[in-house]
Amino acid sequence: CRPGWQGRYCDECIPHIGCRHGTCKTQWQCICDEGWGGLFCDQDLNYCTHHRPCKNGATCMNTGQGSYTCSCKPGFTGVDCEHEISECDSNPCRNGGSCTDMENGYHCLCPPGYYGTHCEHSALTCVDSPCFNGGTCLEKEQGASYTCICPFGFTGSNCEKKVDRCTSNPCANDGNCFYLGQIRVCRCRAGFSGQKCEININDCARNPCSNGGTCHDLINDYTCTCLPGYSGRNCDIKTRDECASGPCENGGTCYSGLYSANFVCYCPSGFMGNRCELPVYSVPVTLPPKPVPWIAISMGVGLVALLILFCMIAMVIRQMRMHPEQDLETMNNLSDFQKDNLIPASQLKNTNKNKDLEVDCGLEKSNYKPKNHKLDYNLVKDLTSRGTQEDKYYKSEKCLGEKSPLRLH
Repeated sequence: CRPGWQGRYCDECIPHIGCRHGTCKTQWQCICDEGWGGLFCDQDLNYCTHHRPCKNGATCMNTGQGSYTCSCKPGFTGVDCEHEISECDSNPCRNGGSCTDMENGYHCLCPPGYYGTHCEHSALTCVDSPCFNGGTCLEKEQGASYTCICPFGFTGSNCEKKVDRCTSNPCANDGNCFYLGQIRVCRCRAGFSGQKCEININDCARNPCSNGGTCHDLINDYTCTCLPGYSGRNCDIKTRDECASGPCENGGTCYSGLYSANFVCYCPSGFMGNRCELPVYSVPVTLPPKPVPWIAISMGVGLVALLILFCMIAMVIRQMRMHPEQDLETMNNLSDFQKDNLIPASQLKNTNKNKDLEVDCGLEKSNYKPKNHKLDYNLVKDLTSRGTQEDKYYKSEKCLGEKSPLRLH
């Protein structure tokens, strides 16, 4: 978003920095909510509503920014009407009557010879000199009753009570009550005025804040909220413009005075840092590694193993088919021996074993037995290819004339 805007669609304005109880319609505004004032909407204009300081049903009245006064109900007093007044403290009962404090009132128990709300009526007459403190007695009702005219400073049916108008604490905001001759006077503490100290003096009335500063009244004091570029109690000190040197780089917007004497850079898109000096690099998204296709690998290995097995079976079958042909060839090569009755056909077997060939040359007359004729049936073919027909009978020519057969042992 551009400086001063925020939100998903950059359509929400950013209020002025430091704005407390306000909103905005465009960037950097501070529109105060109801009951708040000041540049940053931090001054309470409706203290009574926001804080409700008055107690015991008292009525609160706003008298300025952050100030108020409470109008107490009968029977209560204090700045916030927090103190309950005892009506008996003023000794309302005359002629020695006993006072009993009640809610919003009192009751007098009169001694013998007196009656009335305050025990003000007496059966005495002026002959009995009922008036005290120099009071003058006047008869009434043809001498059946009387009344006392009291001198200044005294009151009561018999002028028995000294007048003290400060007992009810009439002075507001902790003002002090005293008498100046015959007049009751309230001495107000600093920051308040009025007959009963009910008015908060507006210390901003003389416009102490300079250079467009906003004044906020306090009790016997004030404070100034200065515009950017100014400082001091009365905003009369011009601060150095930190943005004059152009500290923000890459098109950043500089704002000074928002935070005391410092400056703030609002960076455009693609840059960051205190002075917008750092480019923003986008971090590539790293995708998670793809899962290994173990099922496909297992199937591939299985197919290869099955193919190898088929090849081995085919080779075994091929070898088995070739062996009978070799055996037949061996037997055919042995036929030459059989023709001359050297090896009887009934004694010829393909056993792949070495056998001794003997020539029985006249069993009755000769004991000659050549025994070194080793014959491997599988190598008969090789024997036939080494010489002529006569070579075959070399070892047995002594017995050829007698035609004695060879015997296998």
